[in-house]
Amino acid sequence: MRHWYTPLWPILALLGLAACGTNSVTPAETFVGQFMRGSTQAPTTLDEDLFKAAIECPTVRIQPQTEFIRREVEGASGDDGLRWQASITETARECRTEGEGTAIRVGISGRVIEGRRGAPDKVELPVRIAVREGGEITYTRLHAVEVALDAPSKSWAFVDEKVFVKDANNADIVVGFDS
Repeated sequence: MRHWYTPLWPILALLGLAACGTNSVTPAETFVGQFMRGSTQAPTTLDEDLFKAAIECPTVRIQPQTEFIRREVEGASGDDGLRWQASITETARECRTEGEGTAIRVGISGRVIEGRRGAPDKVELPVRIAVREGGEITYTRLHAVEVALDAPSKSWAFVDEKVFVKDANNADIVVGFDS
């Protein structure tokens, strides 16, 4: 029985022999080798910036029961009176050290869908971003995110670039629609 990988053996053997004669060790491999052997002396060929502590970046979560919002015709109820509905589908964040804390860009995206009663040309989504550090709310903003509805379904996105926390390890970021 002949296997599909049989012709690869000669090529792999040649590559293995070729690698035996090389002496190209990268600084990272040198550091790993020293670390694995228990050396306490750091190699001098490494860039010190590679070993700066990683920036802690708090996660962003959607506040339960605030991921959807709907607007209906006044006095109507159910799907027959629905003008539009919106959802938050994704969140993202990007952190950088700034002074004595962490500056965070918080991104939120989702979708707006036109209802049976027809939506206006433009809707305004009430998006709230809040930060709790320990037991204290240190940041809360209500943003009016405008979405032009030039189609029955439209994606939207928003980024708040002004979020700042003093202790990223102890911060909780929540987002959601604020009715």
